[in-house]
Amino acid sequence: MAAPRVVNARQTRSKGEPATRTRILKDSTIESVAEFINNGSAKNIIVMSGAGISTAAGIKDFRSPGTGLYDDLERFNLPYPEAVFDISFFKDNPDPFYRLAKELLPGRYRPTFTHYLLPLLAKKNLLLRSYTQNIDMLERLTGLDEELLVEAHGSFATSECIQCHELCDNSHVRKHILKGEIPHCKECKGLVKPTITFFGEQLPDRFGTLAQVDFKKCDLLIVLGTSLQVEPFNRLITRVPASCPRLLINREKAGEDMHLGFDFDDKWKYPVLRDALFLGNCDEGVRQLAKLCGWEGELQAMFEAGNIEMALAEELEALTLAKEAEEEQKEIEERAKAEKENKDKDEEEKPHVKEDPENILKDTHENHKVPKNLDEESKSTSNNTAADTVDEVDAITDRLQATEISSSKKDSASSKDKVKDDKSS
Repeated sequence: MAAPRVVNARQTRSKGEPATRTRILKDSTIESVAEFINNGSAKNIIVMSGAGISTAAGIKDFRSPGTGLYDDLERFNLPYPEAVFDISFFKDNPDPFYRLAKELLPGRYRPTFTHYLLPLLAKKNLLLRSYTQNIDMLERLTGLDEELLVEAHGSFATSECIQCHELCDNSHVRKHILKGEIPHCKECKGLVKPTITFFGEQLPDRFGTLAQVDFKKCDLLIVLGTSLQVEPFNRLITRVPASCPRLLINREKAGEDMHLGFDFDDKWKYPVLRDALFLGNCDEGVRQLAKLCGWEGELQAMFEAGNIEMALAEELEALTLAKEAEEEQKEIEERAKAEKENKDKDEEEKPHVKEDPENILKDTHENHKVPKNLDEESKSTSNNTAADTVDEVDAITDRLQATEISSSKKDSASSKDKVKDDKSS
């Protein structure tokens, strides 16, 4: 590794400077950083990134006045903006987070020009590690080896139950989020959340373990698109060796007010002058750095190829989702049809009782619960009435027969008298 460039302090110091100060960079410009890279001094570059690298993809950063995500969260009626990522608030009211998660869900955005700086540095064997605060997983979509990536605040890559800590099917969680539903654990019915580090939770073990080793080895630190306000991530800039140059590419200055923080204007009179600043959006700064290093064409080609690949992946995902939706609708219709057929079959197989007078009388008798003694009395009365009726019929029959006999005798007598009269005549 080439030795850091040291400029004679006697020739460069201004009035009031200590007699012995070391300049790692010629000045605090991005051109000086490119020169440091081009002369072979950078072999183990660490890139730290925040939300500013994803704004060009359409994802809002957190703190930009008027346009930042925290300003936009007013529609959720939160007690304070950060509550949406507060674990205690989430346990009581997960709805705001999942409404926001639907907008942040990976698959809706593509990596920016800046994101492709990471695989380019890796290709050139210059990237020691990328540390990001972002949860959008855009670094992964560039094809960057996950071993070279530390997602300090977690990501949507996995999901787990906050109660039993069982890992959950991410596709299942994604479907719930897209439908505007709150996912629950299939095992214990507890709340499920992506493995994003909320306020009040510990950072992933991987973050602390690797940072302890990596930053001691770092020989160039590039910080992209972060206000450096969230601990402990922001403190990482203080953990590189004193001889390590540091470049911030951001819309505004950041990290100046902490111990061993940035000193772009020589405010703190550090013994080592090593900090550089590019004020502007990340894509502009990264493009300028790539141009100064002779990488612009290569980086542009990676960006364009990645966009083509992403477009194909998005088209495939859209077709897959459409097919899944069609199959799901078909299953719903088939279930409804089967339920109707079963219901109709049950109706057909249900026994139908023929309603005859005896059954009607029986049902009426049972429904009105006629007392037993009254029933017997009714039967007795009915029997007596029937007997009386028979006797009356017999009597009438006898009278009719008697009348017929009498009438017959009278007719016979009348006939005899008529004969006698005829003879007399």
